[in-house]
Amino acid sequence: MRSKSIRTMVAVATLLVAAFLYWTLPLNTYRVEDILDAYREHADYNDITLEHPLDGTLFPPEMVPPLFRWRDGAAACRAWLVRIELPGTASNLNFVTRRPRWTPPREDWEKIKRRSAKHPARVVILGLRPGRPIRVLSRARISFRTSRDPVGAPLFYREVELPFLEANKHLSRIRWRFGSIDSTPPIVLTGLPVCGNCHSFSADGATLAMDVDYASDKGSYAIAPVQQEMELAGRDIITWADFGDGDTTHGLLSRISPDGRYVISTVSDITVFVACPDPAFSQVFFPVKGILCVYDRQTKEFQALPGADDPAFIQSNPVWSPDGSRIVFARAPAPDLSRTKHQGAVWLTPNECKDFIADEEPFRFDLYHIPFNGGQGGKAEPLEGASHNGMSNFFARYSPDGRWIVFCRARSYMLLQPDSELYIIGAQGGLARRLRCNTPRMNSWHSFSPNGKWLVFASKAYSDHTQLCLTHIDENGNSTPPVLLAHLTAPDRAANTPEFVNADPQAIAIIRARFLRDH
Repeated sequence: MRSKSIRTMVAVATLLVAAFLYWTLPLNTYRVEDILDAYREHADYNDITLEHPLDGTLFPPEMVPPLFRWRDGAAACRAWLVRIELPGTASNLNFVTRRPRWTPPREDWEKIKRRSAKHPARVVILGLRPGRPIRVLSRARISFRTSRDPVGAPLFYREVELPFLEANKHLSRIRWRFGSIDSTPPIVLTGLPVCGNCHSFSADGATLAMDVDYASDKGSYAIAPVQQEMELAGRDIITWADFGDGDTTHGLLSRISPDGRYVISTVSDITVFVACPDPAFSQVFFPVKGILCVYDRQTKEFQALPGADDPAFIQSNPVWSPDGSRIVFARAPAPDLSRTKHQGAVWLTPNECKDFIADEEPFRFDLYHIPFNGGQGGKAEPLEGASHNGMSNFFARYSPDGRWIVFCRARSYMLLQPDSELYIIGAQGGLARRLRCNTPRMNSWHSFSPNGKWLVFASKAYSDHTQLCLTHIDENGNSTPPVLLAHLTAPDRAANTPEFVNADPQAIAIIRARFLRDH
């Protein structure tokens, strides 16, 4: 019995040593020649599912080395060969990794981008089982290209902790970044002890407008010129509560006009807000009452926008056409709020919110468009392809040339919807086409680059912490598979509300909230 026990111990020790040697042997013990000798181009292999990049991806020329990540259908694989076959050259690049993810070395990536500008680069990933001889068990094959169209503009976006309630407890930890996608943009604003969120820029990138709580006013809004060292002072603050009789109002989802003269927002609003424990989708938030209001920076006057001020509807989420002549907004029939206690307040109570979402009854928005007419408005018309389609339609964005509108479509509600997808229509409406860039989980908060060639958007496909993705939009409104911009966000933060700015990447170095000292 004792000798049998010793043999068992020796066998276990041998396995442990073999495992240790396997996991600690340098990667160069896998000879590429041996792997390629074991690989047969037309053999039947298990599938490797490449999650990023996808076949047909188009990278921007500014792109940093991307993260390749995959799932292997062969459980016995313990290492992978990544082989990149470059067009116009007899030499190929080969890399071995022990994890199902890999990032190209920067020097090699620059070579890959140059070579794939005219013709696609081909990627082959082989799943390997150790041993003598080594065996290839699985395979993936894709191709990608590098675009000649630059992004050509910096991004401004917010990073928050999850879940929402955690972020709300520590508002000063929320931070804003500004910079080009060719590196991780620097933090330009942080330490703000009050809530600050939705922001927009004028078309020339010269003016920033942003929601900020000031003097305990949820309707406060800052409008300031863009400078390297910006200060948001009390003189830069307006309040949407100055509309009407000064009732409490949020001023939801405001947008500054392309010429910087006007701001349009949702006022007289009431909102459903429910915090959820799920870190990925930690809130349900959508307005159930509101009209559109315009603030004129020249006259300092507020006025409702005729045609988008009907109390029978909730009118919210407005955006400007590039020439400022039209407004697209989300509209839905206003629910009966006569039984709620918070008439005129910005949020329903948790119990009142349950009446809207407990039975998962859909609450759907349609997109409408209306002439602006210098603030005189007009007749609101449904936008064909983004209205009355049995879905909720929201977050419209015009392309800079005014030809296209990209919007979100989900089964219900607005904001942070797992099934939210991006669709495109002509600016006057028409057949809605699902964009190829959509990921499997949440696609939202999109923004066109000033040259109209690229669209940034937020997704939760790769992490519970929202990340930013990029897609190329061609002259026919077709998009390419998503490019994950993993380097833009810290692993423990969610990125949201990204916006391309028509400015130099060094246009903003720091934003100081001087209005706190003023107050």
